[in-house]
Amino acid sequence: MIGYQRQQKIIEYLEVKQSATIRQLAEVLYTSEASVRRDIAALEVQGYVQKIYGGVLLSKYQNQVVPVNLRDGENSSAKDEIARRAAQIIRDGDTVILDASSTTRRIIKYIDHLHNVKIITNNLRIFSECSNPHITLYCTGGTYHHGNHAFIGPSAEAYLRGISADYLFFSSQGITEDGIISDVSEEESSLRQVMIKQSKKQFFLCDSSKIGVRKMFTLCNKDDLTSVICDKKLPWE
Repeated sequence: MIGYQRQQKIIEYLEVKQSATIRQLAEVLYTSEASVRRDIAALEVQGYVQKIYGGVLLSKYQNQVVPVNLRDGENSSAKDEIARRAAQIIRDGDTVILDASSTTRRIIKYIDHLHNVKIITNNLRIFSECSNPHITLYCTGGTYHHGNHAFIGPSAEAYLRGISADYLFFSSQGITEDGIISDVSEEESSLRQVMIKQSKKQFFLCDSSKIGVRKMFTLCNKDDLTSVICDKKLPWE
């Protein structure tokens, strides 16, 4: 298969799947990952696709939610360090809300020693990754979003309004240099706003790639929160 044919196949595949990893495209096209990267570079110059960490999506989907399997590997070491620092805040007996972000989910592996902790989350993957029998898990319920392994919608918000938590740990897709936090998902932004109201202290987890980024839906301002945990010095510090 020659170059332009592979590129057409990539576009056709992304029209169906919206996004894909390099490995997935190489398998679909029966070609090397190196060839796929060259094709993606050519398509990006033409404005058809946008490269993201570990994969690619059609440019027309760039303002939509990126599936968690692509976001998970992005800035992985920074996310792990942020999650480790966040986990140090949690103590035995605390009630904690965790959102569906890839950074927040990593907190689970750093609280395996704690007892009598209650976690309320809309992140389905937390239920399979939490191995500590002394942690009680509560699911918000709601409409399930397959790409993000997350529950969203009015039912999830209604559940959260009935609880009170000591801490909230959450993330989103961007924070401006003056502290406006935003995301591309209206539903997840609305759900996180409820999480903020139902928690005593709130911590925004933010790797440095998100600083200076503004998305469509405003979630909150840094001044509405207890703290922002980042892997680098923040502009206002």
